[in-house]
Amino acid sequence: MKRLILALSVLALIIAAGVAEQIFVVKLYKEMGSAASEAKEAVETDVKTALPTAEKLKEKWLKHRSFLEAITPHNETKEMVLRIAELIGYVETEDDKSATATAAIIMEMCSNTPHILAFHWEHIF
Repeated sequence: MKRLILALSVLALIIAAGVAEQIFVVKLYKEMGSAASEAKEAVETDVKTALPTAEKLKEKWLKHRSFLEAITPHNETKEMVLRIAELIGYVETEDDKSATATAAIIMEMCSNTPHILAFHWEHIF
């Protein structure tokens, strides 16, 4: 009986951790999508003054990156780092068209990645 209770407790912890991970990923990418949208608007308004907004996007990502790398595949986190660096580079060189496009790519990644990382039975079987 003790083994059954222990097994069920461990199973409950695993399920709770999985649910918490899904909630964290969805919330983080939603926040990042909003920050990317702000960066895109800043670039469209005036690329010369958009650098602080782009840097804020980078800081927000770096704040959560290490934990995210611990719970998700690294491809998604690596791609986001590269795209944010690309956005900052375009803003620094005042290439507003490329910066706008890169911000749009980041926004799209923020809407697609949670689906990729979400629990699906197809991913198991």
